Amino acid sequence: MYSHKRVLLMYITSNSGHYRASLAIESALKTLSPGIITMNINGFAYTNPILEKLINRTYMSVIKNNPEVWEYLYDNPKVLKSVQGLRNAIHRSNSKKLKVLIQDEFKPDAVVCTQAFPCGMVADYKKYLGLDLPLFGVLTDHAPHSYWIFDNVDYYIVPSEASRNHFMRNGVAGAKIRVFGIP
Repeated sequence: MYSHKRVLLMYITSNSGHYRASLAIESALKTLSPGIITMNINGFAYTNPILEKLINRTYMSVIKNNPEVWEYLYDNPKVLKSVQGLRNAIHRSNSKKLKVLIQDEFKPDAVVCTQAFPCGMVADYKKYLGLDLPLFGVLTDHAPHSYWIFDNVDYYIVPSEASRNHFMRNGVAGAKIRVFGIP
């Protein structure tokens, strides 16, 4: 049994606002609770480093060279539905390493994610194993997208009432959403 709370923070894009937000949250947690133990990781690089490099390079290339493609993909319900099977397969393939991290090695008391992909990965893992592990999804963009929405996220920290309303329109209970701004 650990005497200090343990919080796992996850993002998937290094050198990004998502990463900087995870650092800001980590710093705030340590300020508010000096004994807290944190682990701040690129969740995708941890669970599948080869696929992480491929996906992040593709993502950065699309953002830089074809932003209109990203705008089409960003919150498109047709795209979301069509990639569901692929996303589930990736989550399943990452579950062994995630199990080791969550249940055997770090054993967090809570998980905080600043990007949708690791949040979904942990949400699906919780669902699959029936884990009672608090999971927080912290949005770092003013324009929320539906890739964030998973049944097993305990709380969403969003930047604005507009974001809160978007999530509620997409089936997330208002009691699970807190408006705190962007970290």
